[in-house]
Amino acid sequence: MRELNYPKVFLFLAGLSLATLAVYYVVSLRTDTYFSFLIWNLFLAWIPFLFSMAAYELDKRRVWGLLLVPLGIAWLLFFPNSPYIMTDLVHLSGGKGKYIAGGTIQSRYWYDLVTLLLFTWSGWLTGFFSLYQFQSVIYRKSSLLLSWVFVVVACALGGYGVLLGRVYRLNSWDVLTDRHQLYQLVLDSLNRQSVFFSLFIAFVLLVIYATMYFLLNGLSTRERGPHPKRRRV
Repeated sequence: MRELNYPKVFLFLAGLSLATLAVYYVVSLRTDTYFSFLIWNLFLAWIPFLFSMAAYELDKRRVWGLLLVPLGIAWLLFFPNSPYIMTDLVHLSGGKGKYIAGGTIQSRYWYDLVTLLLFTWSGWLTGFFSLYQFQSVIYRKSSLLLSWVFVVVACALGGYGVLLGRVYRLNSWDVLTDRHQLYQLVLDSLNRQSVFFSLFIAFVLLVIYATMYFLLNGLSTRERGPHPKRRRV
């Protein structure tokens, strides 16, 4: 499993987020600030990356391993916020009056669509890089197989978290502040439709993450030394 330069990853993700905010700002000047909630959602998508970066650095410095457990739990609670941004595309369906006039799609539709897609792209990349970071920690401590078991479990919980967030309007911190509501929502969500939705999202997350993993590892080539000099005949 290829080790990444995470300071550079951090700067890359920060630059991507700043570019996303710049696009939102330009679009909001031409339209309005209806999608301002995306800024908060992007901030929430950054939280799991901060947890994974802390866990990665602690493991790299060989700090007490038990500290990784609470960081891992906190990461799992906030990780669904990254893929959750995708579901904000639903807000495009409620604006037919401002998007279609005289049977023609207005330019605002494309502005809002691109803004939503860019926020989704930024949130997903940030979340997937945090998942890659935690997989690296588990890989160093165990094996590649167990690290992929963690990835599958994380994607499954991520899919379920998206369900709880979008359908049942549950926040990550509600686990700590309202456990009774959480328990009731879990019971309500145990039905065929919810399970299928969660597994569907989990499969999509796994496919996209596996694609990123392959691009980072499968397409890299080993550095070769200088070619040996040919002997003169």
